[in-house]
Amino acid sequence: MAQFIPYSVAMVTPFTHEGCLDVASVPAVVRYYLDQNIPGLLVSGSTGEQHCMTIAERKQLYHLVAKAAAGKCQLYAGVAAFKTQDAKELAQAAKEAGFSGIMLGFPPYRRPSQAEAEAYVKQVAESAKELPIFLYNNPPRTGFDLEPETFVRIAETVDNVCGIKEAGNPENVNKIKPALGNTVDTYSFFTGSDSDFIDQFVTKGYTGITSIAGNVYPDQCKSIVDHLLKNQTEQARRIWENIAPGVELLQKAGMIPSIKYILRKKNVPVGYCPPPLLDVSDEVKQALDKIFFA
Repeated sequence: MAQFIPYSVAMVTPFTHEGCLDVASVPAVVRYYLDQNIPGLLVSGSTGEQHCMTIAERKQLYHLVAKAAAGKCQLYAGVAAFKTQDAKELAQAAKEAGFSGIMLGFPPYRRPSQAEAEAYVKQVAESAKELPIFLYNNPPRTGFDLEPETFVRIAETVDNVCGIKEAGNPENVNKIKPALGNTVDTYSFFTGSDSDFIDQFVTKGYTGITSIAGNVYPDQCKSIVDHLLKNQTEQARRIWENIAPGVELLQKAGMIPSIKYILRKKNVPVGYCPPPLLDVSDEVKQALDKIFFA
């Protein structure tokens, strides 16, 4: 089964002022990413504010993005849900829309046991056996931490699980890889942290990223990954040093509202974040303008 490409961008979702999916704006948003030559998009992930949408909206989003992308980039669907049945329904919708793969995070707030999480993965994977799946472990957002031993057990028994996005303890990747033995090269190990990626790639065993900063630094983030894949660490660090102040400001000010502000100024109709998240303040706008529009 195909592996995931090492660089993709976590797409932001356009919403109306009322907090609903802005259906009419999706094609233009996708066109922005295609114009930046982004090779892959993660749709309806954390950056896409997946849990602000209904299941019906998320399914609709998959089809809208697939139609707009028209096969010009790889598409990965975030299908995490509070209930297993909803995640299965989302996985099936992603398959029907023609997506390249699935990212399966764990139900936020509910804190399943390791055995319950394993059952959740197996049931969702069974519902979309034709698609590769990478799991998403993000304890700060979900309150659940997938143990390395659980991932290894899943990998050994579920054929279409092909990797993990580890946003918890980065040491987990170095624990998982030896346990996979001769099959380790068939798995991908992703991060979602742009600021830590170089270190995680060089010392922690990571092999790719679904980038958030790639929304506004598409060329630079891709170049960093390309250099790392060629063992050109110093070249990657030099690029990072140039964009680090901007990424640090995004993180401090709020990644998604800040990215949406920048993209709106570039005439990309991404809208706003549904409340309670607010638009960035005038002070933050001025700071962002100095870096991104000077």
